[in-house]
Parts: sequence; C-alpha cells; structure tokens
Amino acid sequence: MHEERKTAAAENLQLSACLATLPGDDRAGEAFPWEEALLARLKQAHESLGREREEAPRLCAELLAQAPESRSGRIADDARFRTWGVCEELLRRSFLEPDPHRAAHLASLCLAATAGLEERHQRPLVNDLVAHAWAGLGTARLLAGDLAGAEVALHAAALRLEEGTGDLLVDAILLEFEAVVREARGELREAAGLLCQAEVRYQEIGENVRSVRAAERCRRVRRALHPD
Repeated sequence: MHEERKTAAAENLQLSACLATLPGDDRAGEAFPWEEALLARLKQAHESLGREREEAPRLCAELLAQAPESRSGRIADDARFRTWGVCEELLRRSFLEPDPHRAAHLASLCLAATAGLEERHQRPLVNDLVAHAWAGLGTARLLAGDLAGAEVALHAAALRLEEGTGDLLVDAILLEFEAVVREARGELREAAGLLCQAEVRYQEIGENVRSVRAAERCRRVRRALHPD
C-alpha cells in the first residue's frame, strides 16, 4: 500500500517538473496561473495524506477498541475513520495478522473505510486501493478454508483492477492471489503460470522479496504438478 502511494507521489513530482519546463516556451521557468493552482492542489493533497497517515495508528486503535460487531457502524457514522491513512493502516494490520479470521475482519473494515474516498482522491487510485483490500480479504478467507468467499473476493478485486491505474504492484498482488485460488481449486498448471507472471511483475518494480516468494511458490506448484 505504501508502495502505491509512493508511485502516485513520484508521478506528482514528474508532473511538477513537466509543468515547469513545457516544450517550446520561453517563460524562463515562470508558471501560468493554472499551473500554479494545480501545483498548489498537489501540494495540499500531499500534505493532507501525510496528516492522515500520522493520525491513522491512533484512529485505528480507537476503532479496534470498540466491540467487533460495532466497528463497521462506527466507520459509517464517523468520517474520521474514512480516510486513506486509516485504510492503509487497517490493510497493513490485516496482512500482518496471523489469525485468518481477524485478518479478514480487518480487511473488511478497510473496505468499509474506503466509502467516500472518491470525493477526495482520483477514482483509479481508489480502485487500486479497493482491489488490494479485496485481495487481502480473499487471502484471509482462503487461509480460513473459505474457498467460495475467496472466489467472491477475487471477482470483486478483478473488477476494480480493470478500472485502476495500471499499477504493476497491484497487478502482481492480484496475480499472486488468483494463483493461490487456482491452486486451491486444483488448477495447478494455471496457478504456476500466474505465479510466474507475478514474479516478473515484482522484478520489474524492484519488489525482490515478493518476487522470490512468488518464484518459490511457483516451484512448489510445479513440483506438485510433476512429482517425478
């Protein structure tokens, strides 16, 4: 998740550089008023995201202090919990949680917290985040033995991915998630192919730990496919 936001921040910096040096102009670096307004909005968005991330651990602790059955309602009633920073923090905790049922609960809370994010963030970026959250929920469901629930999550994630930014990290995460679903179905050949694709995607963006993990999973699936 943090990697996705780093990508967006890098794009903002690239845009800023392009605006300062439009081809063929002779303004000696001076910006048009519309450029200054755009850069101001980008700066404001960056500062707002920074504040959200700083507040997220405290807000998540407050949310998780509530009874589990009341947390989704609390998110719906209190806009403080419906921020990008809170979504990131809940998803981070979900992936770190060893208990699959609690991990699924945290991912579900993340999905609930995405409500209304499109009012403040570009829709493709929100779709990336939601796809990632569905992958987290589906992975937790699969670990809990709920293959049907994982398949529902995979379908929901794929729909969001189609309307995302094309971020290679999110794409790789979804490929790896689909691979484990396929493996659970017994579709080992398809799972191996998806894991190989995920490995390549991870390599392209320098996610070496994830790339090694995908490669190891691919080898394991291929051994099961060809035990001799």
